[in-house]
Amino acid sequence: MAIELTEEDKLWCKQNHIPIKQFQKVRELFNGDDTEHKFKELFIQGNNEGNGEAKQETKQEEQPRENISFEEWQIKLNEKYQNLINVSNEELPGLWPSLEFELSVRDILNIKDCTLPFAGILLGPPGAKKTLGLQLFRKIPNTFYTDNFSARSFVSHSTTVKKEQLPDIDMLPKIKDKFFLTPELAPIFGKKDEELMEILSIITRILDGHGFESDTGAHGHRGYPEDIMFTWVGAAVDIPYKVHKFLGARGAKLYFYRLPLITKSDEEYMDEMTEDDFDIRTKRTQDALIDYLDIFNRCPNGIKEKNLIKIQWNGGKDDKESLRVILKLAKLLAHFRAVVSTWGKDKDEDYEHAFATIEDPTRAMIQLRNLARGHALSQGRNYITTEDMKIIIETVFSTASLARVRIFELLLESEGKLTTSRIVESLNISDDTARRTMTELQAIGLVDIQEVQGSHGGEPQKQIELVNQFRWFLSKEFKILNDSHSARKNSVFDEQKNHNYSMSILLNSVLPRTGTHYTFMSGGKLEEYDSRNNEQEEIIPIQIQNSPKIECPSCGEIDYPYYIKRHNGCERQTPKEEREYIK
Repeated sequence: MAIELTEEDKLWCKQNHIPIKQFQKVRELFNGDDTEHKFKELFIQGNNEGNGEAKQETKQEEQPRENISFEEWQIKLNEKYQNLINVSNEELPGLWPSLEFELSVRDILNIKDCTLPFAGILLGPPGAKKTLGLQLFRKIPNTFYTDNFSARSFVSHSTTVKKEQLPDIDMLPKIKDKFFLTPELAPIFGKKDEELMEILSIITRILDGHGFESDTGAHGHRGYPEDIMFTWVGAAVDIPYKVHKFLGARGAKLYFYRLPLITKSDEEYMDEMTEDDFDIRTKRTQDALIDYLDIFNRCPNGIKEKNLIKIQWNGGKDDKESLRVILKLAKLLAHFRAVVSTWGKDKDEDYEHAFATIEDPTRAMIQLRNLARGHALSQGRNYITTEDMKIIIETVFSTASLARVRIFELLLESEGKLTTSRIVESLNISDDTARRTMTELQAIGLVDIQEVQGSHGGEPQKQIELVNQFRWFLSKEFKILNDSHSARKNSVFDEQKNHNYSMSILLNSVLPRTGTHYTFMSGGKLEEYDSRNNEQEEIIPIQIQNSPKIECPSCGEIDYPYYIKRHNGCERQTPKEEREYIK
């Protein structure tokens, strides 16, 4: 029996943000029973009565907000948040670090009056569940997901489409006020230099948040001269050094979050191989995520704007010490991302460097604070505490070339002083590469270099020392923040295997070469070729001198195994084999 709602009923629905059709449907199930105040009280609490069909119908509609206080909402949200952690760790071990970052970036959208887009890229080896977390958000409202795109797709000038139809295919308006997801960015970062520069230029401009306009001979002037807010999470295995260099030259606006390598026992691998329940476990995790987001969207203090719940930020409650930590980290990041050129002289002589271009830390400071605010909001807080520093530290130490970060971390472990020999021994790189990296760290203003006496009366060697401006990172305060929160300390991950992975991608992050040095991994060891030596006709590994000599089975000549393997008719010729060089 159809029930006609009164104007008073319709007004009540509007005031309580309840869909009229949903209210009418449930009221019909009550056969028009006019226990007015009791019926509405039950409805607004979400305790609807009726048969299973009615419950299914209301689940598909927008859920009514619960009449609870902000404090009660916080308690409920934290329960769902902890449940999401537990379910993800149980069903999909290793997923939580990426999921936590994704939630933090997503929730920046929900901060009232926050209009600066944020772009975060997950970095990790294949199998690190980088894209799995993104898949969980794929069908969530206010999300735009794409597996592949070009920078020109933001504002298209395609000649195969009529100009009046171009707005239908432009991607920029589609991501406005959305959580933008791109699970694979390797094809973009692997483009040729000219195309990569164009892509990064467009992305950099869009991340200003003021739209984008462009001109071509095909369609003239097109674009969107308006404020466009969005948050973006992508994924890639790692970032080549040239990307860091190009970003630094155009204003670095991408932030990275490096995931540790997940290791498992043979028993765990056997379980995964024999159990065909991956989809079921993924579904359970996604259900926990949806359950959490449902409570998040019921925030009693939230204001609905453009299909988003906007929550007022309480900056007066921000922990002041945490804000100072963000400021220090933003200044460090500005130096981490500085652009500088280095070049070498003859062997064993010092390297030289040009003037470094160091960004102003203001924008990084704002973006890091926004990320901390997104992390706080994901836990129901509208203010920052020390609990939000973990994700900021990890982001800063991921948003730079790995070479700089690895040596800086080693510098902190060594109480602010580090010699060339310690770098060579700890990172398994050549003395030449170590000295070049030390020169770069000096050029970007992180360290001073001096010459010290070698151990046990050995030859003098270079030593770097952390400058006073960054000595806070040696403090007990930072060690507590870093050690207690760092994903690198998580027992889920194997430190040695993670170090090996870091060493393999270190080659993609080291200093720019000058056309004379080429570095590669061979047999698990770091090897280097120096083309400045005209007599050097083959690749010379660093560790040759550490290997015992053996007899060549063909000619009987005594030589290093490296050379014996390359004898061809007992003539020392390097075989024509393909090698992957990383300049």
